[in-house]
Amino acid sequence: MVMTTDTRINDPLQVWTADWSQLPVEAFESLDRGIRNGWASISSRNAMRDAVRSVLREALNAGILTHDQAHPRLNAVRPEKQIRDEAKQSRGHIPEARTEQVFHALAQDSSLTARRDAALIALLVGAGLRRAEATTVELEDLDAYQETLVVTGKGGHVRDVPLSPGVRRAVLSWLRHRGDAPGHLLTPLTRTTPRRPIPTSQLATNTVAQVVARRYGPDVAPHDLRRTFTGDLLDSGADLSVVSKILGHTNPATTAGYDRRGQAARRRAVQRLDLPFEDAVAGAEGSPEMQSKQHHRNAN
Repeated sequence: MVMTTDTRINDPLQVWTADWSQLPVEAFESLDRGIRNGWASISSRNAMRDAVRSVLREALNAGILTHDQAHPRLNAVRPEKQIRDEAKQSRGHIPEARTEQVFHALAQDSSLTARRDAALIALLVGAGLRRAEATTVELEDLDAYQETLVVTGKGGHVRDVPLSPGVRRAVLSWLRHRGDAPGHLLTPLTRTTPRRPIPTSQLATNTVAQVVARRYGPDVAPHDLRRTFTGDLLDSGADLSVVSKILGHTNPATTAGYDRRGQAARRRAVQRLDLPFEDAVAGAEGSPEMQSKQHHRNAN
């Protein structure tokens, strides 16, 4: 259906068949209401609005719309502000005590499966690997001298992931059993007894999920370990852009979505800075410290 001056757009998809130079501002306001009613999440609604606004800007650049025409239409489909949901961002983060319990139990288990599982979990919660990345890294990707792991992530992007001492210990403990045969770093095990690693075979991503569920419980998923790793780094004061590079995020905004720090942490960050301002008119008696002391004397 081609629309011209009709201001009612019941289906947001109708706008793509319209002559945009003939659509009044009211049509875009109607479109915005359709977007608001048609998508549940703010991010989905804003993605639709961004698409509309991009076309409007292109129409402006091409001379199809004038500035006076484009400006009110752009305002009609402005993105919604997203309220920071700190409770939501804290979900999926695993308490440190729980991870300590997992590794304590694994350390007490001398089986080959436990050694492999400890190395796997260490790379997930201690290096932030995605579960698919953990299954594809090979022995040659491990740089023992630089204490890093070369990881090929989404889109074929390669990054160096530094390994903490605890992660290195877990990996080396597994390697003492795995051996130095070329192939995958983390491997399936033979079903026969005694069980042996199969370096030429790749660990299935479903196996990663099963290992995490077996060691942590069914309420924990592999990505929760990556989320916890990110939150721990940010809690420690690590720079957002540095953490983003460790994780292999192309956009630091993705990393920021894992940030579980709340308002109190932001206040503490601001308190670290100070400005050399003194009110010369008020003098010392006008300072907050002196006012507090005076209030205390008056109260007594």
